[in-house]
Amino acid sequence: MMRSGPSASPLSDTAPALAVVAFTLGVVTLTLLASFLSGRPVGSDLVLHVGVSALLGVVVLGAARIAGEEARTLVTAVTVVGVMFFLYASLGRVAFAAIPWIGDPWLRAADRVLGLGAEPVLWVNRWLAAHAWSTEALSVFYGAFIPYIYLTIFLGLVARPRESRRVFILAFAILYGVSFMGYLFVPARGPVVFMEDAFASPLQGGFFHGIILTSIEGVGGPHGAFPSLHVGASVLGMAFDFRHGDRLRGLIYVPLVLLISLATLALRYHYLVDLVFGAAFAFGALVLAERWTARRVETGRAP
Repeated sequence: MMRSGPSASPLSDTAPALAVVAFTLGVVTLTLLASFLSGRPVGSDLVLHVGVSALLGVVVLGAARIAGEEARTLVTAVTVVGVMFFLYASLGRVAFAAIPWIGDPWLRAADRVLGLGAEPVLWVNRWLAAHAWSTEALSVFYGAFIPYIYLTIFLGLVARPRESRRVFILAFAILYGVSFMGYLFVPARGPVVFMEDAFASPLQGGFFHGIILTSIEGVGGPHGAFPSLHVGASVLGMAFDFRHGDRLRGLIYVPLVLLISLATLALRYHYLVDLVFGAAFAFGALVLAERWTARRVETGRAP
């Protein structure tokens, strides 16, 4: 008598990504609890994250009862993205309130190693000083990350075959989850704050640079330097298209991703080590998502 394999759950397409989200949210919440018990003023943040955790559970339970498979997947995939975006916003405040150290000295030291004694962000800024137009131009590409990532998410969720969509949402969750561990446990504001005295003068931009400055101040100021999700998410979108989508579109993305990466360094928001790890985490997340998804299909845990 043959035994049947394990049956797929109603949320089989997004279950691994939801697990990554729950784990990430759990780590942040438990860190806040430990910080609160040690006497740090994070009580309101703790309550907020407990509430979001409860809401996540309610949404998942509700989604499992939705009759249509496509609707279930869309609801839970949007939930994955929504919770990760919430954590991105909250960690700008939470990390520095809950963690009693800062990671900028470590990141600056790592940059000196990568730069063979020099500091890449200072070298790039010397080049900027010699080309007055470059700050404004790079601000455009820095801001281009927002429509780029939203387009990538939209295409990944609604314009892909089922198997590719599984890989995308899981890779997205892994990348953001791992990156948020860096945001939380290596809290850093980047060269724009930590190395302010090392720069000869403030950046001189125009309209678009002003928009960037206002937007960043609106989310609590510079934070989340390590790793760079500007680079990580951009690389993930590009690499995903190479492997699961339109290779031509992936090639078109290459110069945009390179310019976004340069902009994060030139505008002083990241160290070079942030870019390196952001790209590495993106490739690692995609490979892990591909293998995990293939394994689930082989074992019957996903149809």
